[in-house]
Amino acid sequence: MRKIAFILILFFGITANAQDVHFSQFLANNFALNPARVGMQNNDCKTTLHRKSQWASVSIPFTTFGLALERKEILPSHNIGVQFLNDIAGDSRFKTSGLTIAYAKSVAISKENTFSFGAGLGIFQRSILFDDLVFNETENLNNLNFMFPDLSIGVANENRINKNVVLESGIAFFHINKPKQSFTENDAIRLHQKMNFHTTLNYTYTDNLSIQPKLLFSNQDTDKEFLLGCGVNYLLEGEKEILLKSGIADRFNDALILYFGAEIEGLSCVVSYDVNTSSLTNASNNKGGFEFVLVYQWKSAKKIKIVEQEICPKYL
Repeated sequence: MRKIAFILILFFGITANAQDVHFSQFLANNFALNPARVGMQNNDCKTTLHRKSQWASVSIPFTTFGLALERKEILPSHNIGVQFLNDIAGDSRFKTSGLTIAYAKSVAISKENTFSFGAGLGIFQRSILFDDLVFNETENLNNLNFMFPDLSIGVANENRINKNVVLESGIAFFHINKPKQSFTENDAIRLHQKMNFHTTLNYTYTDNLSIQPKLLFSNQDTDKEFLLGCGVNYLLEGEKEILLKSGIADRFNDALILYFGAEIEGLSCVVSYDVNTSSLTNASNNKGGFEFVLVYQWKSAKKIKIVEQEICPKYL
């Protein structure tokens, strides 16, 4: 019984989590979308808090937490960023946590066209806990964990078609080193490589209204994800300008995504909700999960150059 339980838990734990976490607000997480987008913000610095919770109506919730810091042009055309990620899934507390450092280099082809090339290096740990699992017989299974490196690369393009239209596109490849994913040192179990293709059209309709159609296609082994959506931003003018954000998206054969948020003085808060449309609708009662993104951007303090003045002597 001990051996059977051990094998089943490892099999289902790894299989259920062989695919990466998919964020509904995918443009908010450059580390998961494309490392070439790191540092592509309006201000010099950006910090992002990202939290996702799902499947609460089916079992113990699957929760993902991310905290990132990005610095634009730490040197001219050179951006860097770092993100801590923690993901916990199900009764077995299958946990993935780690740190990713990303670097991006931008190259201006013209005033309207810029390419960016990026790479990311992450160190992650995966673990599984047997404490909350119940078996027919008394079992004494040890908790397990392992660590692995993770490499990603990407390229992105920003093309200003005219003063009202900006097209952003990119492609990225993750897990290019195919890290080992076995609790039993089985070299045959590897993390499958993943490809992301994304494109976004930013259309400024009026001074106050902008529209943002967006698309994401992701492919990891046999798992394919296609997300198509559109966002609408409206600027409320006043003593303090407030940017209202809303939108809808469809992750085909999986979930309908609704989101709403606001931005004021560099602080943005957006909440989205996934309505489950997959084959698990009966079990979940069409309920999905919430995703919360808090972003703050600011300008770095500029160094003040002190010029020494030469004091002229007084002459009587």
